Amino acid sequence: MKCDEIQNKEALSNQNSQNMITTPSTDTFTQSIEKRRFRRPGGQKGHPGFTLNMREYPDEIITYQLHKCKHCGNNLLNTKVKRYEKRQKFDIIINQNVIEYRIEIKKCSYCGLIYKADLPENIIKKTQYGSRVLAIAVYLRNFQLIPYERISRALQDFFGLKITVATIINAENKCFHNLKGVTNNIKNRLIRENVINCDETDINLNGRKHHCHVISTEKLTLYFHHRNRGYKAMKKMGVLPKYRGIVVHDFWKPYFKYKSCEHAVCNVHILRELKEISKNKNQEWALEMSNLLLEIKKYIDSVKKLDCNTEEETIKNFVEKYDFILSKGFESNRPSQDSEVNIRKRGKKAQSDAKNLLDRFSKYKTEVLRFATDLRVPFGNNQAERDIRMTKVQQKISGAFRTRHGADAFFRIRGYISTLMKNDMSVISSLEAALKGEPPIP
Repeated sequence: MKCDEIQNKEALSNQNSQNMITTPSTDTFTQSIEKRRFRRPGGQKGHPGFTLNMREYPDEIITYQLHKCKHCGNNLLNTKVKRYEKRQKFDIIINQNVIEYRIEIKKCSYCGLIYKADLPENIIKKTQYGSRVLAIAVYLRNFQLIPYERISRALQDFFGLKITVATIINAENKCFHNLKGVTNNIKNRLIRENVINCDETDINLNGRKHHCHVISTEKLTLYFHHRNRGYKAMKKMGVLPKYRGIVVHDFWKPYFKYKSCEHAVCNVHILRELKEISKNKNQEWALEMSNLLLEIKKYIDSVKKLDCNTEEETIKNFVEKYDFILSKGFESNRPSQDSEVNIRKRGKKAQSDAKNLLDRFSKYKTEVLRFATDLRVPFGNNQAERDIRMTKVQQKISGAFRTRHGADAFFRIRGYISTLMKNDMSVISSLEAALKGEPPIP
């Protein structure tokens, strides 16, 4: 009994984001150092670099003349230049741009009445901020996740504009209302996609736990928040009830209530659980299953790279290996034959983590291996996890949402910005157009 307790304590101490379904923020400092120990400093292999290329037509040219020879002192001012060595410095110029609108007032010489010229519809006050500066404020709040007061201070420091928090919130609300049609368009396009990725995470709304749901692809992002994490929220979101394609997600049971679509589970989550069970529970089958999944992934990646089809016999062999490892796992996790029964305890005895995972492997075999049988399906749910990750960062930087409407505005605008970036569209210009009531549809 004592040995089991010691083993369980050691297993708990070894748990981190690499072997459990937890976020990296829950890792201890020691675990983080150990995880980074094997990485070399700087950019990792495969990481795309960025080069500052010289511009063919610079905004300003400063020429430094050579007055005399540095060797003999001969005057070189009138000597023909052989060539130039060029260096360029990239900087920015920040200026306010104040536009004055003058309305002509005239008296009609025929009827004697006085009239004013018409102003643009968006010019409604004596003095007001332009759509570009308001678009920057909305961008800083909903993409860079900066709190309102710090945005106000940043705009004052950068541009010399003293913009109140209320003005930023009003701009955000205007953008929110003008993006309703775009959000509906994104939702309808997601319903027609062949494969979508889903995930959810908890958020703090005025001290109460709510949940942010995301449905996304490589080109589209849709966020939605609700008090419920499960079926009610998914139904209210309005995509999954009408969806007929393939949904990629983790093993969260409410997703499986939708029978009109097919499902694929995230194998990255599975690998984490297998790693924990293999390392801390001494389950040999877990390591074998982990190696098999990675072997299948390597094969599928090569097939996609060569742009060809999978071989039926190869997939069949993988499935047979999968079944063999499962039988081996069930054999080593048979129910205890202990005859002593504690009559005070009611109900079923809780299963081990290993047995629970084996049951899932058996029940959801098709969903686990769908990435191998359908090349449109990714190995993991990284797309949705990447799209929802910054929600946690927002909670850490800006804290809880104060109102339901504030959360609604944030997630609608955030989803629009994410979709813009996935489609290589200008974020600031698009937000500026949205504030004018004409948001471009990605």
